[in-house]
Amino acid sequence: MKWIAYIPKSYLSWIVGALASLPLPQPFAIILVRWFARTYNIDPATATRPLHSFRSIGDFFTRDLRPELRPIAKGVVSPVDGTLRSVSDVSETGHVTQVKGREYEVSKLLGGDQLSSRFTRGQLWNFYLSPQDAHHIFSPVDGAIARSVHIPGKLWPVNDWAIQSVDGLFVVNERIVTFIESAHGLVAVVMVGATNVGRIALSYTRFETNKAPWRSGGIRAFDHSPSIKVNRGEKIGTFKMGSSVVVIFESRLFDAGRVAPLTKVTYGVALESLCQGS
Repeated sequence: MKWIAYIPKSYLSWIVGALASLPLPQPFAIILVRWFARTYNIDPATATRPLHSFRSIGDFFTRDLRPELRPIAKGVVSPVDGTLRSVSDVSETGHVTQVKGREYEVSKLLGGDQLSSRFTRGQLWNFYLSPQDAHHIFSPVDGAIARSVHIPGKLWPVNDWAIQSVDGLFVVNERIVTFIESAHGLVAVVMVGATNVGRIALSYTRFETNKAPWRSGGIRAFDHSPSIKVNRGEKIGTFKMGSSVVVIFESRLFDAGRVAPLTKVTYGVALESLCQGS
């Protein structure tokens, strides 16, 4: 897959996102969405809308799920439907393991933001969203959104090949960080872009990525004053296609060694329930 290095991934992702969101005549849309749901083993009945109301793959990708199917647990909860890839403690030097033999700095993941130092000796949870998963991101805690940061970057895939092959993959790709002050300390929810992720949109403010890939820019930070109250399980963002979410906690809330990797999770489930022996 080394050939992907030579593809203009931002432009490709913008085009794919635009095509995926192109409204189609209802008969064609029904056929395409039904094919997509069958291919990825998605039950359309879990959505809040009937299948015939979706006019594109992109529309179905960002479907809302029936809330009774995702009860919100107490404590700290999963921010997504997806697969828990790993749980890692942040070292005293602020580094975390990507894969064996490869590390990256949490401060770089957060764009060198002024709040980065608070996560030294914290804990990082890495979630992957496949095409099967609904693509909204939810707050893992009750709290207040104090700051958002958009960090431009590449749009490498976030599959297993890329994690093994691309140094500092998560600090190379485009991402948006939402900082939430909570009773559990500061929490950073990092929405990481990837190839064919048309856009990342925030729910609590008007902002979307990759609207015009030909316009480059630097890191942009937004302070929210007053801060924006948010409840655990409340939507804070959406991937217009699939990608990864990294959540960093200021404290080591759980024993990382007790969490089984590659566990399928749903948003709203208590992270503590993923700890073996809990």
